[in-house]
Amino acid sequence: MHSLVKKFANLEYRGVTLDPFWVIFDKRWKPPLLPLLFTTFLARFNTVFEIRVFSNSEKQRRTSFELIEKEVGEKTIRSYVYNLAQFLSYLEECHLEHGTPDMHSSSSCSERFVNHYLNEVLANRLDAAGSLGTHCSGLTAFFNFCHYMELVPRLTLRLERKTRQEVAFRSTKPNYIQYVTRESRRKLLINCHTLSEKLMMRFGFEVGLRTSELTGLRAPDLALLFTQLDSPEFAHVERFKYWMKGRYTKGGKSRWVYFDRELLSDMHRYFKTERQWIVDQTKSTEESFFLRTDAVGIGQGISAEQGTSVFRKRSKSADLNPQLSFHDLRHSFATELFHEEVAGPDGRETRSESAALIVVAQRLGHAFTKDGHAPKVTTRYIRMRIQMLELEAEL
Repeated sequence: MHSLVKKFANLEYRGVTLDPFWVIFDKRWKPPLLPLLFTTFLARFNTVFEIRVFSNSEKQRRTSFELIEKEVGEKTIRSYVYNLAQFLSYLEECHLEHGTPDMHSSSSCSERFVNHYLNEVLANRLDAAGSLGTHCSGLTAFFNFCHYMELVPRLTLRLERKTRQEVAFRSTKPNYIQYVTRESRRKLLINCHTLSEKLMMRFGFEVGLRTSELTGLRAPDLALLFTQLDSPEFAHVERFKYWMKGRYTKGGKSRWVYFDRELLSDMHRYFKTERQWIVDQTKSTEESFFLRTDAVGIGQGISAEQGTSVFRKRSKSADLNPQLSFHDLRHSFATELFHEEVAGPDGRETRSESAALIVVAQRLGHAFTKDGHAPKVTTRYIRMRIQMLELEAEL
């Protein structure tokens, strides 16, 4: 690689926090300007630009284009940054071999050149069609941003069908379904070292939280819920709701999240034991519910990637599929919730799929369409019932 990538956490610039902030450098540790502007925009707004095509008039048949902002998550941003860094390394290769512009001149790349890179160069270096598609999406996001800044013309990047077929034919990477079985979850929890780790994993598959949303659990707000556990007034309540503030969610939209009585009781137990021990040792006044236990940061609030970090370590100990991730716990939550909403305990349909999708979208924090329907992204979280049952070995 001729390019280097570095991640900065909680970087402050003129009163604005960039977290995480990715920067691509050349070998002399100088960042190319356009990629730097792109990663700064990603860190500040968590959005990319998509090009929407539409016709102005049926009679004139004129086609117009407009740039539409689309929210992306931290995992996607990381992927796009590294994919862009790989492309910039290729520019350096070409520069050294043929004297063409280097990575500091990415604005000079033509549509033909970038498509050649995707369909001829990169396609021969990768062994997974999905990975190739991610590279295409990342470069499209970068050049759409440059077009938005009026620095380059609009580039149409595409993967040829032949390219996809050839990469798929060579692929040796096994497919996996984004669903973590109940048995795998049990093994995962057994391999967790602390109550806090177990709770983080349960928040994924019982509540549907993103790893970054674990930082949105605040001790003062939860303390109010803990008082309700032993209150006669709430003795009949089995599900308690918590207001997750928009500053901690993807897209900045607040929503209710729900804890059943058992989960909330275990949260209270962590609050009085493990967390209180840390507070006593460090005199911490941190409001984050989960506190770090490592020697360097003990008493501080956890990072947005803590759930992912814990899952990676404990799933390896549990010998789970290495392709699974913390985010797949959220997929598992959505899948089970959807099928519970569609069918009752006896298996009979109790409501329509569209109504069930609305419930899932609400619980996941997805933005609804203008006509009040669940967005398409919600359906991507749900596995078919037969897939779920096959994985659970119930068929």
